Amino acid sequence: MKKILVYFNVVLLILLSFSSLVLSEDLSSYVPLKKAKILDRTLIPTGHGLTKFLNKEYYLARFSIDETVFYGSIDDLIYIDAARRMEFKFVSDKVSGRTFWRRLSQGMKINNERKALKDNLVFVKRLQSFFKRKIKKGDVIRFDYHQDFGTRVYHNKRLLGEINDLGEVSDSREFYRFIVNVWFGNRPPSNRFKNGLLGRNGDEYAINLQRRFNAE
Repeated sequence: MKKILVYFNVVLLILLSFSSLVLSEDLSSYVPLKKAKILDRTLIPTGHGLTKFLNKEYYLARFSIDETVFYGSIDDLIYIDAARRMEFKFVSDKVSGRTFWRRLSQGMKINNERKALKDNLVFVKRLQSFFKRKIKKGDVIRFDYHQDFGTRVYHNKRLLGEINDLGEVSDSREFYRFIVNVWFGNRPPSNRFKNGLLGRNGDEYAINLQRRFNAE
């Protein structure tokens, strides 16, 4: 009977040691999600992505959405009328507002239909005026959407401008969908980038991007 008890205790200690190791590993790799606020809404990230330009890392990205809404597809993220945020943290030494704008405008053209480009032209021109400025490594560009104000664009927490309903064919909500298509459309910067924003990349890679976005 004593031998059985001793054997049981040894096995129990081994199991406890193993579980504590697993737990410690989980805790060491755990990175808390950074929630954000847009007016009255609390946002939670769906995922992070990384783009490259000329085979070098260009910017880290994070997409966040109102934590109270349900979404089950890419279309939900694009078309749902909920508070959303798209952020870009530049990790390249060679950054400029004009370069970012060229890549952004190219993405708009290849990921949206011609009619959508025409309908949103007035908003595109206004958006272009925001990027005639210096952008350097470590800077953050942010696109916020909320039904109370439409679309707002920030550079390092400084408001560059607001794009709201100007009485045109498209309103600001449609424009935000138009912009988000650049990253969630059929021709994103890369499939890995798109999957990252959707939270579909491997855990280790996703956690690394999350840490980098929070730290850099």
